[in-house]
Amino acid sequence: MKNPDTITILGIDPGYDRLGWAITKINGSKLQVISYGCIQTNKKADIFIRYEQIITELNKVIKDNSPNELAIENLYFSKNTKTALRVSESRGVVITLALENKMRIFEYDPVTIKQSVTGYGKADKKSVEKMTLMQLGLTNKDKVVDDAIDALAVAVTHFASRKIRAFA
Repeated sequence: MKNPDTITILGIDPGYDRLGWAITKINGSKLQVISYGCIQTNKKADIFIRYEQIITELNKVIKDNSPNELAIENLYFSKNTKTALRVSESRGVVITLALENKMRIFEYDPVTIKQSVTGYGKADKKSVEKMTLMQLGLTNKDKVVDDAIDALAVAVTHFASRKIRAFA
């Protein structure tokens, strides 16, 4: 059962090869990391088997943590149309799970995520990683996979966005 007073955020870096996820909770004026990880699918498996794996593994994360809100990265322009379509389909799978679990859904584009985490909308991947880990009190020793770091960055962006909306 979801506690209406507790906000638990599921941050997602969408993908079909690797999907990063992060569970965070708003604890007063701080964002607390609960867990994070990456769903790695078999590149040789049929795409629908891969989506089924994402559904199964992400459903377990959702059931174990009961998030209230989904923060997901928007699809960015890709020169590889097939990849863009597959990532878009993966986003659809995640959004469907969020809707089935009565989560509020929030989307953030890559520039907004970079701006929120680093202060610069064109920051490189290394800068996003460094600032995300620093803001959350994690270190490289925690061996956070880059897709999970991206999911954590989405959660940080959502947390910052909620604070801004509270003052608007």
